[in-house]
Amino acid sequence: MAEKNTILIVDDYEFNRLMLSDMFSDKNIIEAENGFKAIEEYEKHKDEICCVLSDIMMPVLDGFGLLDYFNKNRYVEVVPVFIISADTSAKSLSRAFDLGAEDVISKPFNINFVKRRINNIIELYKLRELLNKDDDDIDGDFV
Repeated sequence: MAEKNTILIVDDYEFNRLMLSDMFSDKNIIEAENGFKAIEEYEKHKDEICCVLSDIMMPVLDGFGLLDYFNKNRYVEVVPVFIISADTSAKSLSRAFDLGAEDVISKPFNINFVKRRINNIIELYKLRELLNKDDDDIDGDFV
């Protein structure tokens, strides 16, 4: 299985996508301008994507709709979804976490701090995947 090294960036503003893309020049980047396009891209590239960075407020399908889709399909269990938004109201934070967001990062943000947080969570998901794979390889016949 190939290493997941692609980040899906979802934001309706091209400048925001560009800024996040520049932060992760060591990764492959796929961009989407709304949640609907993000779902299309994720379904095409799900074996390559190591995380999703999404805004909340977008046309067509917002970040909550995207999270709802990822939650219902249990994708949040295998790929971390980060909400990056200026909307940090208690209601929005609770909704994002209830739908399976791994973390909520408020705009504006410190680039180095955000990059470190996201990379740390990506590594945790990779380790969890490795542990689950190793558990599947054990046949249980040693009792």
